[in-house]
Amino acid sequence: MKYKAFLMTTAACSFLGALTTILLVFLPNPTAYDFESSVLLYDNSLYLTKLWILFIHPQVNVLASFGIAYLLLRKYPLQIIIGTFFLLVWAYTEMSQQSLLIDALNQMWRPGYVNAENDDLKNTFSTLIKSVSGVSDSNYFLLLYGFAIGSLLYGFAFIQENLFGKSIGWVLVFIGVLSLSSFARYYLRVSFLNEIVNWVYEYVYTYLQPTVRIAIGVWIIRETKALLSARS
Repeated sequence: MKYKAFLMTTAACSFLGALTTILLVFLPNPTAYDFESSVLLYDNSLYLTKLWILFIHPQVNVLASFGIAYLLLRKYPLQIIIGTFFLLVWAYTEMSQQSLLIDALNQMWRPGYVNAENDDLKNTFSTLIKSVSGVSDSNYFLLLYGFAIGSLLYGFAFIQENLFGKSIGWVLVFIGVLSLSSFARYYLRVSFLNEIVNWVYEYVYTYLQPTVRIAIGVWIIRETKALLSARS
C-alpha cells in the first residue's frame, strides 16, 4: 500500500506526458523569416510556452518510467536498469537543452542584442545567438540516442508481458527503431532514410506517441491494482 501513491503518481505523469506531446505537436510554431525577426521571439508568449512545455515533457515521462521500472525490474532487470539509464540521459539532456534556450538565449542574449548600445556589443550577442543552434543540436544528438535506446529496452521488457503489455512493448520498439533511424540519417548521413522517417513522423508518430503514453498510464494503474489484490 505504501507504494500505491507513488505508482498512481507515475500513471498520472504518463497521462501528462501524453498531454505535453499533444500540445507540442498541435500548437502552432511562431514564424521567423530572418535573423532579426527570430531575435524578437524572446517576447513571443507562444514560443516561450512551447519551450516550457518541452522542459516539463521529459520530466513527467521519465517519472512515468519509474513506475514501469518498479513493476518490471525484478522480472527484466537487464532491460529495465540499462533502459532507465538511457531514459535518464534523454530526460536530463532535453531539460538542459531547453534551459539553455529559455534562459541564456531568450532572457539574456536576444534581449541583449536588441538593447545593445554599440555595434561591438551587438556583434557579440549576435555571435552568441548564432552559436546556440550548434550547442542545441549537440544536445539533440545525445537526447535522441538516449531516448532511442531507452525506448527499445523498455519495449523488449514489455513484449514479454501479457497482451496489453505486449502491445505497448511493440509500440515502444517501433518508436526506438524510428528514433535510431532518425539518429542515423542526421548524424551518420544515412540519407535514404529521410523520406520514410519524415513520413512516419508526420503521419504515424504524431498520433502514436500520445496514445502509448496513455496506454502506459492505464497499464500502470491496472498492474498496481493487480499487485495490491495479490498482496491483500
